[in-house]
Amino acid sequence: MAEKPYSYVSKIYNYLMRSVNYQEWADYVYSIYDFMNIRGSSVLELASGNSKLSVLLLKRFPGIIVTDLSYEMLKLSNSSGLKKVCCNMAELPFKNKFSFIYSTFDSINYLDNEESINKFFKNIFHILNDEACFTFDVSLEKNSIKHEKRLNRKGKVDGLKFIQNSKYDRTTKIHQNKFKIKLEDGSIVEEIHRQKIYDFEYYFNIIEQHNLYVVHCFNSFTYDDANSESERAQFVVKKRLH
Repeated sequence: MAEKPYSYVSKIYNYLMRSVNYQEWADYVYSIYDFMNIRGSSVLELASGNSKLSVLLLKRFPGIIVTDLSYEMLKLSNSSGLKKVCCNMAELPFKNKFSFIYSTFDSINYLDNEESINKFFKNIFHILNDEACFTFDVSLEKNSIKHEKRLNRKGKVDGLKFIQNSKYDRTTKIHQNKFKIKLEDGSIVEEIHRQKIYDFEYYFNIIEQHNLYVVHCFNSFTYDDANSESERAQFVVKKRLH
């Protein structure tokens, strides 16, 4: 059976992320868990991609469940200790509740319309324990403007040649990454990835609408307060119980 187009992009993303310091990122995620004094052991990662982050967190979160929309991305991890669920993060299938939920790599930005982001936070409310927290990072407009040109690049991995074209539209606030991939047999595959770059204040509003609230909002990888001029922000969210 021929590979599906997104499997090629999965390989390319895995290659492009090779310079990421996953240990540093895993330590930061765990530090938020510890800082928030979470004691429950039920942990969920949303949009886990290649799951390298969760592999590093397995010793701290032995029962962790990882999810991703792409089955091909989930297959990139060969760790037998991870429980994997292939699902849409806007339509989570879980009925049980979690003590700690996290999402990284600005995955929330892929919820590029009002319907999907509302569904998402509605689901988060229902699967969070009362004393639990959810942390996620987002890319803000300053980040898209700064890195738009840098993301125009090309390369080769596992016999695949690719060209990535990056374009940020300041009117629609959509950051689009178009991949043109040349396979070993000479055929061409194209795929477009879209991220919505929401305003900083928007996240506070949408979170409040779903009986959640922001406990902290940091500049990513720090404990400094984020603001509308930040490039990336790390939100820490809890349920509103009263």
